[in-house]
Amino acid sequence: MVPPGTDDSPLQILPDLLVAAIVLTAAAGGLQQTLDLPAGVLPLALAAYAALALLVWRLVGNRVLTPADRVTMGRGLLVMLLVGLLPAAGSGPNVAMLPFALGMTAFVLDGIDGWVARRLGCQTPAGARFDMELDAVLLLVLALWLLRLDLAGAWVLAIGGWRYAFILAGYWRPALRRPLPPSQRRRVICGVQTGALVVLLAPDFPAAWVPPSAAVLLILLSYSFIVDGVTLSRTADH
Repeated sequence: MVPPGTDDSPLQILPDLLVAAIVLTAAAGGLQQTLDLPAGVLPLALAAYAALALLVWRLVGNRVLTPADRVTMGRGLLVMLLVGLLPAAGSGPNVAMLPFALGMTAFVLDGIDGWVARRLGCQTPAGARFDMELDAVLLLVLALWLLRLDLAGAWVLAIGGWRYAFILAGYWRPALRRPLPPSQRRRVICGVQTGALVVLLAPDFPAAWVPPSAAVLLILLSYSFIVDGVTLSRTADH
């Protein structure tokens, strides 16, 4: 089924998706061979990319990606590479720098895609949604890396799971599915989450500081989601 709002012409987005798949295959395959990583790195990265490509197609529809979308897609490839590398977590010094380097690059690109969109006047609701969904995925993947490296317990996954729990709660409380007004508090806390989780993955960051630091991040994020939930619920009740 073609997503709503598109025409019946051939998929214009297909070349963008194919190029991205080729780039990811080369990157994941090259790392796997060069660093002698587990065989599952490339298949897992490609499986994650298949899910990403489906999301992009559903959000963007039948059109070529804008320059800002392509920057976001590049960030998405870094996140999918992080997913693929999860089986190699803790396998040696050659891998130790990868989650930090890839995560930091993705974090920097998160600011660049917005700048490109404003600079070139190519902002779209679909592009903003793509960017937001990728932010949520990146938080979950970074939390998974902290768990895989035994830097924090399973509770750290709540940082990445909050958004999805909020979405599920919307099926019980429809008011939670209503659009939220722009919020500087939400924007700052989200940015702090991503940047701080990347820093916690730095090889030289003291391991003893990771759990309390991650706990503070979880408290901040929980506060933000609770405020949004209460706001939406009160608005619906009036």
